[in-house]
Parts: sequence; C-alpha cells; structure tokens
Amino acid sequence: MTAASKLLPGLLGLALLSGACTSPQYGSTCPIPEKATEEQRRQALANCFSLQSNTATPAKVQKDVDILFLIDNSRSMTPKQRALAKNIPKFIRKIETFGANYHVAVATSDVGSTKDISAIWQMPDQAECNTFKGDDGQMQIRPCTSRTNVSAEAKNACAELCNKPAFANAAMLTTDGLPFIKNIEGKTNVPLDMVLDPMTNKMVDQGAITAFQCAALVGDRGCGMESPLEGAKRALDGHLAAQSEFRRPNASLAVIFITDEDDCSVQMARRDEAGPPDTDCSTPDPNASWRCFNTDYRCVARSMQCDQPMNTQGEKTNCKERPDSFLEPVKKYYDFFSKQTKPGKLVVSGIWTLPSTEKAGKLVVQRSALGSNSAALELAGGTNASCRYTGADPMFSDVFGNAQRRLSAFAQLFPKTIDGLPFLTEKSICDIDGYEAALEEIRKQIEKTLEPNCLDLIPKMTNGKPVCFAGEVDETQPDAFPDPVLDTCSSTCCDGWAKSVQPSAEDAGVQAACDPEPKSCYCAVKSQVGICTGADKVGWVGGIWRANRTPIAPGKLNSFRCAGTAL
Repeated sequence: MTAASKLLPGLLGLALLSGACTSPQYGSTCPIPEKATEEQRRQALANCFSLQSNTATPAKVQKDVDILFLIDNSRSMTPKQRALAKNIPKFIRKIETFGANYHVAVATSDVGSTKDISAIWQMPDQAECNTFKGDDGQMQIRPCTSRTNVSAEAKNACAELCNKPAFANAAMLTTDGLPFIKNIEGKTNVPLDMVLDPMTNKMVDQGAITAFQCAALVGDRGCGMESPLEGAKRALDGHLAAQSEFRRPNASLAVIFITDEDDCSVQMARRDEAGPPDTDCSTPDPNASWRCFNTDYRCVARSMQCDQPMNTQGEKTNCKERPDSFLEPVKKYYDFFSKQTKPGKLVVSGIWTLPSTEKAGKLVVQRSALGSNSAALELAGGTNASCRYTGADPMFSDVFGNAQRRLSAFAQLFPKTIDGLPFLTEKSICDIDGYEAALEEIRKQIEKTLEPNCLDLIPKMTNGKPVCFAGEVDETQPDAFPDPVLDTCSSTCCDGWAKSVQPSAEDAGVQAACDPEPKSCYCAVKSQVGICTGADKVGWVGGIWRANRTPIAPGKLNSFRCAGTAL
C-alpha cells in the first residue's frame, strides 16, 4: 500500500473511490494516482483542501535555540566583559531549567579595516586595525588564558573567572572540536564542572557556564573601528565551514550584542576611507573629509551630520545619518538576520550605549592630548560621555559608553512585541548593575520563541477529526510529504495536549494522557490554557506522540500540514 492510499482512510476518514477523495469543502473529487509522485500528491491535496498549510514542525523544536553573543573586544571593554561573564550563570541555568537544547557561541566586533589582504595602514595608535579580516566572525572558543596581547586589567579578569585547570589550561574549551558550546538533552561538549547548586542543594554540572566565562573574556585588543553588525553576520553567513553546525535549520536564534561604541561596519568598496588621517581640517566644515579624523572618531564623524560641524569641539545636536555615509546601511543587516529563522523565532537584543543620539543621547567632541589638529578629535569620556556608570561599585567607576545611533536604528527595525511580551531589548552598557535583569529579559524572550509549535490555521474537521496529515520528514527536506503518515490520537491523549502549558512529549500531563496509546499518533487541538494566542495566532497547537515514548529517528523532523481557516 502506498503512502497516499494509507493517508486518506486513516487520516481524513474519507471514502477512497477509484483513487479519488471527496473534497471536504467543495464536494468535488481530486484524483490521487496509486503510484503518485510527491508533486502529484501535493497537487491533489491542494485541489482537495481549500487551504493547505506548510508548517514543518521539527521534533522538540520548542527546545532548540542557537545563541550568539557578539562581544566588542576594543580597548575599553574589559570591565563590561567581566560584568557580563559574572552575570551569565543565572541566564544559562534558567535556559537549562526550561529544558532548552542550546548552542552558545561568542564572536567579536573586529573585522579589520584594510582595503585588501596586502594593505597595511600605518596607524601606531590603532595597530590592531592593521588587518584585512580581523577575527572575521570566527567563533571564539579559546580560553582567555591563551590571550597574551591584552591589558593587565583583562588578565586579572581572566584570572578571576577562568581559573579551573580543565578550562584554563585547555587549547580549546570544547571536547569535540566545535567552535561553540552545546547542551543537547543534558549532554555538553565541554569538561565537567560539578558544583553545589544552592537553590536545590544538589551537585550540578556547570561546565557550560564555566566555558562561557572563559570564552566571553575576548580581550581588549580588537580593532577600535568596532563592527558588531558585520561581525555577527560573518559568524552566521556560512563562509567559515567550521561553524556550519552552529545553526540548526529549525532552531530559534538569539543574537545578543555587547558593545560600548556605535557600529562601524564599513562598505567594502569604500575601505580606502578607513585609512590613516593625513590632512588637518581645523577650519569648521560640515563636510570635512574622512582624511581629517582618526579612525576611531571617523566612524561617527563621517556617518552622522549634526547642527554643528563634526570637525569642531563641543556638544553636537540634532544628529542624523549622513546620506553619503561610508558605512553599510543597517537595513542590510536587518534583512540578513530576518532570514535566518522563521518569523517569531528570532531574538535580537543589545546592551549598548543608551539613549541613542536620535533619542536625545549626548554627543560631545573633545580634543585628546595627542595633538591640536583635527586628527586629535575624539568622543568625550567622563562626565561628557554619552552614558556613565552611576552605581556604587568602585570597580566600575570609570565605565562609560560612547554615542551611538546605528545600533538602535538597526534594533528598531525588528518587532517590538510578540503576544504582548516586549520583544526588543535595548539596555544600557553603563547600567552594569542591571546586566542580570537585562539578561533575564532576553531569556524570557528566548523562551517565548521556544513555545510549542502553534498551528498557523484552525483545522477543518471531518467526522470529528482534523483534516491534517502529519508524520516524519527528513530534516534536509522539511517541506516534503510525511511518511509514515500518522492517525489522530484518542480524545484522552489530545485533551492532555490541550491542557498543557508547554505541550510536548516530555510534559508529565501529556505523558499521563497519552501513555496508553497503542501506536504513534498526532493531535491538532485548541489550547485550553490560552497558549498560541495573539494577533498572528489562532490558539491551536499540534503535537506528535510516539508510542512507548520512542524518540524520533536521527535526521528526522515532525511535520504538520492542515486544511482549514487562516487569519
């Protein structure tokens, strides 16, 4: 018997007459040949169904999330990196408590600055920018102890937070050679680190936390022309084959930026404009050349225009984007990240300088002690910085953030809320005491993307059963016709899915309701507890139960396709 002939009697409850099925809406027939190809089946079903959804539902998709931390590694970042590393344990523990199967990677803001691989800028004050690629989006999986060209402050932070021999003495923090940390069903790819959990009074493995702390201290000798947007893109765009396993096709994606300056992702065709200054432009000029400014300040001076010329000292007001900016448009990065996963499964967050210059953020230009010409102009620190740490911890008394516009403009392109939950986190890099709360808000957003799969329509019912076909597909072909095709579960089992806040095969209520099922089956039911509701959802969930709790085969995904009414 073919998959098509199995499908109709067991799933739709419709008579199979001469290889034809009766349309549940129109009463017409749709021939499905006995030896139909997948495309013929698809077309026949499309004729039968008034609407056929294309929801490919991967196994345990509610648990899979890939998290990329893009961390600025320029000279002023060590105290912020240290604060992030100290606050990360609760973030990861709560992700684990939720049962997420996660990948966590760290990349930096350094993508170099030279116009080609052979060019070397003569910039003694920014020698770390004298490369073509910088870190090039490469995921950082070495312990901070292996970084020798860093400040004394960075070395001290590393000694404090990465001091366990199994991690500090390793050439690479992972045991399988992958450039990222992973935890799949409780199994990690980093050394064990058993500690007593004060919340449960039990010994737990915090290897993933310790590995992250060692990796997140990426040092403070990266290029000062920070390019976090380009760095994050390169980490995910596939040009580095060693990182190809980080992104899973159906996992949620979270990209978290940690930086204290604006993005300076230079257009490749205009990298000539990233070279060393060679002209003094001390006469006020709203269109002063890029040649007038040091590379660090140039990113602001040649990407913004304010009421006051950028080659003068003092506070700038009414700052907007220059129409001839030499930087990449932020929409380029919005378009890239938006395509990395399904709608509703992307979290983009930033801990950076706030408020932005377009929200009345302060931008003050001063002259450094290095000279009296325009190349000595820089963004002011101290009391004139765009933001400053105002807490009580003396360790962070000198922490400040420089003015930014582009990062907030990028973030504001993404949805602000999903199902009533704030879905855009911008937190101040200067509010170090608030890092824990910021990470908690980001974690809640990530968990929101890990909800059970919500059906994108209300299934049509025929003889009390949803007009759906569900089963397994190969993970490389998520839109393929499922085979085998499963029948619906009993009403008792499906009630278990409908009453669960987190319906999955691991949920105790679902297991109690579905354990008696003699064979694998599926449910497509309206939630009785209010999940999967919102402006773009219809309140229905789909789930597959496998008899005897047998896990899905490696390389396979769950798939749902239903006829019905969409929003």
